This record gives sequence, C-alpha cells and structure tokens, in this order.
Amino acid sequence: MTGSKEKTRGGKADMAFLTRRQKDLLTLLSKSKKPLTADWLAKELGLSERTIRSEIKQMEPHIKSEGMFIESIRGKGYVLKIVDDKKFAKTILKDPAEENHTAGDFAEKEERVFYILKRLLLEKDFIKLEILSDEMFISLSTLQNDLKEVKEILEKYNLIIRNRPHYGSKIEGDEYMKRLCLSNLLLERNKRKLIKEDSLHFIEPDIFNKIKEIILKKIYKYKIEISDISLENLATHIAIACRRIQDGFVIRGLPDIVGEDHPFEKIVAKEIIKDVENLTGLTFPAEEINYIIIHLLGTKLIQKKELIEFSKYDEVETIIQCMLKRLRSEFNWDFRNDHEFIQALTLHIRPAMNRMRYKMNIRNPLLQDIKKKYPAAFEGAIIASKCIEEYLQMEVVEDEIAYIALHIGVALEKMKLKKRKIKKVLIVCASGVGSAKLLYYRLQNLFAQEIEIMDTINYYNLPTYDLSMIDLIISTIPIPEDLGVPVLVVNTLLDEKDISSIKNVLSMNKNNIKKYLNPERIFLQQDLPDRDSVISFLCHELVKQNLVPKDYADLVFERESIAPTSFGNLVAVPHPIKPSTEETFWTICTLKNPIMWCDDQLVQFVCLLNVHDGNQTELDIMFNILLNIIEDKSVVQELIKCETADELIHLLETKMKVDENF
Repeated sequence: MTGSKEKTRGGKADMAFLTRRQKDLLTLLSKSKKPLTADWLAKELGLSERTIRSEIKQMEPHIKSEGMFIESIRGKGYVLKIVDDKKFAKTILKDPAEENHTAGDFAEKEERVFYILKRLLLEKDFIKLEILSDEMFISLSTLQNDLKEVKEILEKYNLIIRNRPHYGSKIEGDEYMKRLCLSNLLLERNKRKLIKEDSLHFIEPDIFNKIKEIILKKIYKYKIEISDISLENLATHIAIACRRIQDGFVIRGLPDIVGEDHPFEKIVAKEIIKDVENLTGLTFPAEEINYIIIHLLGTKLIQKKELIEFSKYDEVETIIQCMLKRLRSEFNWDFRNDHEFIQALTLHIRPAMNRMRYKMNIRNPLLQDIKKKYPAAFEGAIIASKCIEEYLQMEVVEDEIAYIALHIGVALEKMKLKKRKIKKVLIVCASGVGSAKLLYYRLQNLFAQEIEIMDTINYYNLPTYDLSMIDLIISTIPIPEDLGVPVLVVNTLLDEKDISSIKNVLSMNKNNIKKYLNPERIFLQQDLPDRDSVISFLCHELVKQNLVPKDYADLVFERESIAPTSFGNLVAVPHPIKPSTEETFWTICTLKNPIMWCDDQLVQFVCLLNVHDGNQTELDIMFNILLNIIEDKSVVQELIKCETADELIHLLETKMKVDENF
C-alpha cells in the first residue's frame, strides 16, 4: 500500500513542480554558454548519464511554459535556452513546498531527513514510523534508511532516538541541544524557507517578523552593531524558544554565572524577553533568560562607543597576538600596524569563542565563495584559527574559519594596494604635439592604475634624457639603440593589438605558469579509487624524486582534515598544512574516472600545490592562476582528456594567454 502511494506521489510531483535535482540541473546548464555533455553533468551532480537524460526528458514538456527549453546538440551536449529571464528566475527560486500541500519534495533524501528531524524534535510523545512513512508517501524501508542519517546528525548533539514497541520513536536528550539542532537545521536551509509557513507551522512568519522588530528596537536604543545574519539567527533562536515553551519544554541547567559575567547582555536579554512575553502571552522562566544571553554572546553585540577601547587585556587580546605572530611567521603577512584589521578581528573573535563554548554553529552563506575566490586568505585563516583551537581545546568549524578569512582577505587587499608598483613610463612620439597628447590621454584612460606617465618627448631628445627613473618607454617609432629600459613600439592611435601588447608588458613575469610545471610531475589518466589514494600516490612520487620530506603525505592529510580542498567543477587543490619544499611547483594528476573527494563532490583533476619553505606569499599567486584556469568547465573537460604532459602544459599556457586576468 505504501509503495503504491509512493509511486502516485512521484507522478504528481513530476507534473506539479521541478525537484531539487532538476533545479540543480537547470542551474548548472544556465551557467554555461557552451554545450555540456551528459557525462559532464552526471559527474558534476553525482548522478549517472542515464539519470541525466531521463531528468531532461522528464522536464522538457513542462519547462517550455516557464520561459526556457533544453537544446540537444549532437556530439556536443545540452544547452539551456532561456526565452524569458523573469520566468526562469521564478521557476528556479520557487519553493516546492508552496506547490505541495502535504510536506515538501520528498523525492529528495535531504528533504526527508529534514522533515523526520523536525517531526521527531517537535513531537511531545512517541510517534510511529508508519505515520511518518504515510505522511511522506515513502516505504518503510526508505524511512529506515533515512533514519540512519538522522541518527548521525543527532549524535553530534548528544541526542538519541529511543524506540518503544507498539508506541513508536522519540528523541531524548538535553533541551538545549534539541534547540541547537533545530536552529542549525533551519539556518542551513534557504533563507526564504525560514520565514515562510511550512507544513509544520514551525515558525509563524508574523511572530518571526515581530520578534525581529523587537530586537531592532533594542539595537537602536543601545546603539548596537549587529549584522543582518546575526539578527536573523537571533530571531530564529528566540522563535524556537517561544515554540518550545508553548509546548511545555524549558531549558534546564544553564548556570546563572552566564548573566553575572555579562551584565550588558543580561539587560538587553531581559528587555527582549519582556517584549516577547507581551507579544506572545508566554512566560519565560529565569533559565530561559540565560539561554537568550548565550545567543546574544554569539553575536557581535557591542556598543559603538566601546569600539576603540574594546578588549585590551583579556583572552581575546591573547588570541589576536597569537594570530598576528603566526600569520607573520608562516605567511610573511605583517598585520601588526593594520589597526583596522586588528579591531575587526577582535570584534569577531569574542562572539566566535562564545559560540564555540556554547556549541552554537553559525551559518556562513559565503563559505564556498570565500574558499574559491580567496583561497590564500582561507589558508591563512586555518593557521590563525589554530590559536583559538589551542586556547579553547575545541575544533573551529569551516564556517567560522571562512569569517576569519574575510577579515584576512580585506587586509591582504589593502596590503596589495600599498605594495603595487606603478610603472613609470616615458612616451616618445615623433608626430607632433597633438598626436602626443592624444596618445598621453589614451594611455592615462586605459592604464591609470598601472602606469605613471613621467613625460612626453620627441625622439631627438631621447639621448639626453635621464632614464634612471623610467621603467618603460612607449614609442610611436622604432628605437634601435639599447637604452637599458624596455621599449614598446605602438601606433599613435592605439589599436587592440597595441593595447594587448601593453597589457602583456605590464603583467610580464607576474604569472609565469611554466615555472610551476614539469612533465616529471604530471601524472595523467590514473586509475585511483579515492582521495587518500590520490594524495598518497602523488606524495610518494615526490618523495622518490627527492623533492619533499618523507612525512609530506601526513602534512597534506592534516590540511585536508581541517577543510576539504575540492572546489567543485571536478577539481581539487590539496597542499600541505605548512610550506615544506625547496621550490614552488605543481604536481598534477588526472583520473580515468571521477572519485568522491568529500561529501557529494566528485573530482577528476587534482593539482597538488607545493610551496617553497619561507615563501608562502607565492601561494596567493598560484591559487589565482590555477583557479582562473580551472573554473572554466570546458577547459577542465579538455584537461581531463589530455594524454601527454606536453599536451596538458600547452593547454594551460594557452588558457593563461587568452585569459584577461593575466
């Protein structure tokens, strides 16, 4: 009976709305202007080619009315043609739960696990598994399989599922941990779902928004600085508290010292609770005040007037000094005089440490973008976060590391601006004042941030001109003499070829990709089963070539254990936790078949980064070159197909030359 429900349910789902898998497929296609093969799509989404073709066939009749269609190009793959941008955006963003009046898109395991967790966490008594399977239109065997993942999640919060014959199942454990589990589940989901009334009516939109208004009033009253994400998180925790108190569940065992040690947060918490009580008609027990204080401590809740004198002689100062020292010694990044960076990091570290103490996870919506776009800053944040880990004896999670990386990224950008050397240019023009001025202003307009034009002279004045301060001569006529300064000959009216030549000269020696590549360190079409095998293989080859120490693999695995180095697009960029080689180079490996690197990310192109000991500043340059190349799906497809090292090196060099970023 259950099986027939599941089948019927699946049929309705296909007609009513797109599943998450189908939306992911459409999103992937929309990001590429070039055709993508079923093989590529399958690898990227962790599916089979047959499933990809089936999903596309299933979608085709329905998506045309939504302003798009999928074109199949023989021998090349699939291209998504978007006819109506607004309809397409609305379709991709549409919440399946809005179109399904029962309980969401249960074709996806993630949705089922989320539903089961919420259902069990909110249930006052035992609930039979048959009821859950009927609600989700799934079989008992599917439910039992999903419960394995549910139990794994609950273990992180020291919660267990207790089963009682003839009664059903029930989650048991500390109420504080139940709320943390609920809040983290909600905050991991899309923001739009958070404030919309779902099938469980868990957070009523009206109450949620009024709680946010109450918090905002206190922010304005006490002139508090708080981010939008922190505001959303705090409102979520308070809304959860309201629901749990209403259902008869209250926090037990939180020490009073929490409020005594933080009088300002205690004042704010009491005022918020008083207003929430007036709003809801609920009564918050004394220990619930401490629960709110803990969540206030997890935000950057600080008055503006305290910003300058904030944290001089406490634990945060100790952590900051440790971070500055490690970033200076291991990356050669000296931020000791960057007071803006120190202040921003100080403001972040205090609530971050409180979140760790009270086991509150923070949601970082920028995590993947930070890892991909600011990889060097992320590496620095990993090293810096060790200072917190050692002080608290607790692991710092990826989301927290990424926030630290943001602050480091800002500091690095400022450092680059200060260090950037503007080339001093002399213009030699033989065709008169008018054309010389035209060339002058054209160059200024195109390269104002990269060159400083020192003078414009005629050719006959060149022998007597002092060139000691000149980095580059741009001339409209050939100059036969060797002046000891680079000379670039251009047309008076700059054409595209001239502009390209100037760009190449200005960026010369910045990113010479060939110096990182050696055919002896390129291993193509390898048949390796998993991540550990790939890393062990590459490190073993480097040990054989006497390029790395014998414990090199341990250093790479140590870095990998902190945060996975897969960047999506079938690419992983592993590297050791600290510089350990005498030179900087890449070790490249392509695989016959994609492997699971972490979570659901498949990888088929691996580049092991090896950074010269004592010169980790080069890490940023290497990441920029590599990621600008491999973020192009079509290039990665070509790299994976390469049969020889020379073919791969040529492809990488070609890509670098045509990329405007270089």
